[in-house]
Amino acid sequence: MSPEPDPPEELSVKLRTAADRLLAGTPLHSSGKLTILDLAEEAQVKRWLLTHEYPNKLMAKYQAEFKAAQYKSEPVKKAEAELDKLREELARVRKEKRQLTELVGTYAVMIEQLARERAEALAERDEALTARDAALGVTALPATPPQQRSAPSGGRTRRPLPPRGRR
Repeated sequence: MSPEPDPPEELSVKLRTAADRLLAGTPLHSSGKLTILDLAEEAQVKRWLLTHEYPNKLMAKYQAEFKAAQYKSEPVKKAEAELDKLREELARVRKEKRQLTELVGTYAVMIEQLARERAEALAERDEALTARDAALGVTALPATPPQQRSAPSGGRTRRPLPPRGRR
């Protein structure tokens, strides 16, 4: 295996300028991530120059520099800030959901209890009415369902129309 040749000066200058822009968070041609792919894109050179042609002299150098810098570019900072904001929002919404779930459970218990009490009250009423009617010796008329009841219109009662026919 032959030793790796030294990279051309023009390529080294392009890569150094691109790396400085990435580290400063001011990319012109890439997404701004501190990766070899974005470095090649920012320098407007072929990626294979870094990964295959000069892997030890260029790629390893810039990977080590990006790792040592532990610097986050501006797009990464913005994305992380948005992620933190979304995590806080998610925590708030989850807490609210838990509270609402508890409240709905409480309401369900209350509704069930009220329905039971209403049924008991209606049963007691019906028994009292039956006892009253029996004591008075009267027979109650059957109750009509609410759908069949008709409300009087304007306080006047309507008379049925006479059947149509010959006069």
